[in-house]
Amino acid sequence: MVENILVPLFASYACIIIMFIIGLYIGRYLNSPHVFHLVSIISSASIIFIFVFLKLQSSWFVSNPLLAFSLSAYNVLLSLKFLELSFGYKWTYTRQMPLKLVVMFLCALPRMPESEAKLSELSKHDVRREGILYILRGICEFIILGILMYLIPFQWLSLSSSSFSLISRFFRYGLLSIILYLSIDFVCSFGFGIYSLLFNVRMNSVFPVFPFTSTSLRDFWSYRWNNLIKTSLHMISFVVIPKLIDPIITMNKTAKGLFAFALSGFIHEYALWFISNKWSGRNMIFFLLHGLLVLLEITIKLPARPNTLKGKLMGWMWTTGVMLITSPLFFDPFIETGVFSNTK
Repeated sequence: MVENILVPLFASYACIIIMFIIGLYIGRYLNSPHVFHLVSIISSASIIFIFVFLKLQSSWFVSNPLLAFSLSAYNVLLSLKFLELSFGYKWTYTRQMPLKLVVMFLCALPRMPESEAKLSELSKHDVRREGILYILRGICEFIILGILMYLIPFQWLSLSSSSFSLISRFFRYGLLSIILYLSIDFVCSFGFGIYSLLFNVRMNSVFPVFPFTSTSLRDFWSYRWNNLIKTSLHMISFVVIPKLIDPIITMNKTAKGLFAFALSGFIHEYALWFISNKWSGRNMIFFLLHGLLVLLEITIKLPARPNTLKGKLMGWMWTTGVMLITSPLFFDPFIETGVFSNTK
């Protein structure tokens, strides 16, 4: 059953990426951004349609929640990257992008260099040593994650929150946060290290700063958490969508920011639907609530006195408190669908 699903799935991915690249070359040959725009929209819609079609034809996604969740998240991210490459950059720049970098971006690169100057800087230095360090980091995190998963009882990864006392519940959410962080970072570090070794391209860390010392929700979401997703969400919400709807609707920064959180909520709900056959709505509420709280922080200037030790401590307590209180909205749907228990 696994082979029956994964083979057509990855074959479809390959065909659509090839179609996208051919569209880019045709657009370059004709010097027509409109051709490339059309192909990118078709590619973006096709990658979603095929994945949904395969999901409706098979129960494999429900019986393999961890892998299905990862694939569905990558599926929607790839769809966004097609649009990002087409509408997020000037055509004069897109025409010059080397094929190697385009393929890397579609597969894993968190963000395309913003300009021709930054693009030309990519291959001027040997960064393979950094690649080795990335791989070593990924291996260390994999070992730590393995030890942690061995020590955590299976019930802590599978039972509903109602089975735990309030203190134990919050402690479990803290552990799940660490598991999520290590899982994402070890996979990305290992993959980015291989990319650096093979292509001599500097890869920015998916977690540029340790996320659990954030002093505000804005600090956490804007600068510390999961660059692999955040950069695409930012480009789509602040550049691509406003450019597409600008003749009809003008979006201010507040609307763009809330749209980014709503889009993140949709991605998580979409991924959960693949493994549970239902939309819980709780992840959407989680991200919309955090979007509103980030706006509140900006409005009333939280944290107060951010450069002092007291200000940083109060900001960290605020951020940690909000994360723990709202964590059931995020983690409980994944616990119920077996995402965490399948990592045991």
